[in-house]
Formats: sequence, structure tokens, C-alpha cells
Amino acid sequence: MNDPSQKSVSNQPSRREFLKRSSAVAAGASLAGSLGLARSAHAAGSDVVKIALIGCGGRGTGAAIEALSNKGGAKVKLVAMADAFRDRVDVCLKSIESRITNKELIDVPESRKFTDLNCHEGAIAADVDMVLLCGPPGFRPAQFEAAVKAGKHVFMEKPVATDGPGVRRIIAANEEAKKKGLLVAVGHHLRHEDKHREVVQRIHDGAIGKLSYLRAYFNSAGVWTRPRKPEQTEMQFQVRNWYYFTWLSGDHIVEQHVHDLDVCNWIHGGTPVEAQGAGGREVRKGKEEYG
Repeated sequence: MNDPSQKSVSNQPSRREFLKRSSAVAAGASLAGSLGLARSAHAAGSDVVKIALIGCGGRGTGAAIEALSNKGGAKVKLVAMADAFRDRVDVCLKSIESRITNKELIDVPESRKFTDLNCHEGAIAADVDMVLLCGPPGFRPAQFEAAVKAGKHVFMEKPVATDGPGVRRIIAANEEAKKKGLLVAVGHHLRHEDKHREVVQRIHDGAIGKLSYLRAYFNSAGVWTRPRKPEQTEMQFQVRNWYYFTWLSGDHIVEQHVHDLDVCNWIHGGTPVEAQGAGGREVRKGKEEYG
């Protein structure tokens, strides 16, 4: 909040101030201004934050729209897009254009549309300030490493990786990001919602006494399926259906239930001494050839 006793020459924060307040413009209302990070980046006096979207599925589309519609007051501009598949780039861009009324905020010519499994390389190199990593999490460690090496600020969706080696790569790259003064945020949106923050604070203040046990549920139906097409390679089929392959998604606990487990750790103030898990369906039923 602004201090009413202080005068300001403008109600619109500069690019420097926006990046100072927010670790990731892509997070929109859920993250903007919530992490309180002090470092910022400022290049050539520009007040425009240029972003690249890597991963043009539903979450990537939403993240880009949230970034361009941010309530922090900064001018955010989408200048590059990348995905393993060209049709995802096209559908995503069309959706973004239909939701963003100020077309000046969208500048993605053919030369800044990148497709293949190394698509992130072109997007990161496209003279951007920040990258949004919203593709399958199996690719996240390599993409995060590349973004940090290039000196880019990062918003990445959860989960950050799908296995132990991937997590260790993320941790190592994050140490490099700290050394470079880069801003990094992960899409654990529950930590940034007012209702959750207030409830957890009350628990920490002792409103319900000392905690000795926590339980989290995740009840869900199935998600999308994308049938195999005759012309697809096995890799194309698996990347299209990444949710059903552990090397790409980490499976349900890592990919989805991570939100609830994170909240449990947040409430507890650390990781558990002992944990047990149970599932209601041990294998997928039906004719689909997934996982």
C-alpha cells in the first residue's frame, strides 16, 4: 500500500519498482507484490517488462493473460512464445489476443515463435526480461538452468521437477540465481491468497492449540486425454499426454497434490516426522493407453 503521507509523481510504478515488488509478473494477483523481494532489474531506462511464454497449454495461456492484466501497474509485454507443438502456440496466442484489449502488449511475430523440444532456447534469447516456464515439469530443470544462465527473471509453475535429480538441478540453479540477483517464483498460489494466509497465521498464533497431526485430501476425477494419431512418434504422443507419464509429470502427488502437501508443511512450519499416504485408485481404468 502507498503511504498517504508521501507524495508521488505518478500513480504508475516504473518497471524497476514493479520488479522490485513482484518476483514474477506472470503470477498475477496471486503472487504480485507478495514475496517482498528487494532486488530488481532495470535495462536501458525502459519501463516495459518483456516476457517470453514457454509452454503454451492451458496454464501457460492463463499465466500470460494474468501477466498482461497485472494489477501492479507495470507495462508488461509478451514478445516471444515457445512450445513443443506449433498448434499450441497458435491456439494460445489467439486466446490471449481475445482476452487482452490493449493489443500493444502483444508483439509476437513469426520470428519469435519457437517450436520443438528445445524451443525454450530461442525464447530465452529473444531479448526478454522474464520467462514464464509453464510446460510439462519434466522439462523444467533444463529450462530453468538455461534461463538463469542467460540472466532472466523466472516464474515457473509447480512442480519444479519430477524426480530427485531434477530437484537437485533446480536447487543448484537457484543458488546461481541468487548470486545474480535474479527474481524467481513458483506457482504455489495458495501461499499468496489472503484467506489462506489469514487462516495459517491464526493457526501459528495458537488459535487451535498445538498441532500434532495433519491430514490432506485430494479428491479428483480424471483430466483430459489426447488420443494417439497415426502420424505421431512415441515422443510426440507422450509429450502431448504428459500428465500420464511419470517422467514428464511426476504423477499425481508431485503434479497436483503438491499444493496440499505444501500447505501442510506451511501450517506445520516444516516437514513431517512421519507421513503416510493412501489412494483410492491404484491404476487407471479404461481403454486409454496411458501410463
